[in-house]
Amino acid sequence: MSPRVTVALVHHPVVDRLGHEISSTVDHFDVMDASRLSLTYPVWRFYVVVPVPAQRALVERLIRHGSEAAQRDSARGSFSKTHWAPDVEAVIAEHEDELGCAPTVVATSARRSSRDIGIGALRERMAGGEPILLLVGKAWGLAPRLLDEAALRLEPIDAGTGYNHLSVRSAMAILLDRLLGRG
Repeated sequence: MSPRVTVALVHHPVVDRLGHEISSTVDHFDVMDASRLSLTYPVWRFYVVVPVPAQRALVERLIRHGSEAAQRDSARGSFSKTHWAPDVEAVIAEHEDELGCAPTVVATSARRSSRDIGIGALRERMAGGEPILLLVGKAWGLAPRLLDEAALRLEPIDAGTGYNHLSVRSAMAILLDRLLGRG
């Protein structure tokens, strides 16, 4: 059975460097790169989560642009797996409506927590058919309420250097490769 993984790039609620809850802006590089990741790895769907109407319009324009470019150049791939959602609850509801079950929500953070689950343990759950919604936060990470509400919290990326403040695109690529890659 192919793992049922959904990825949500969350722009709200996230925190700024001082820990205040904010909405961050959509970066077209994040959307384009994450859309390509969702084609490279067996991801059911990739969501850009942002409630701001102008940002929604940008996301929809990027999806159209990516899909139109794919029609001209098959190497680009379609952005058909990329969707917009106003909040995480809408992502969960759409998952339930279309797949018939709620996903297990897994939050990510660069900060350690006593609730952290390892990559290996999450892979085992996925291998058993458990659908996963992986939340990845923009700015300085997911707001504490999302971290607290998630069923699971994935351990931070650690390469043994003591440094793990990665761009969201790098973090998504590393996490998806560790969770869904063949290596």
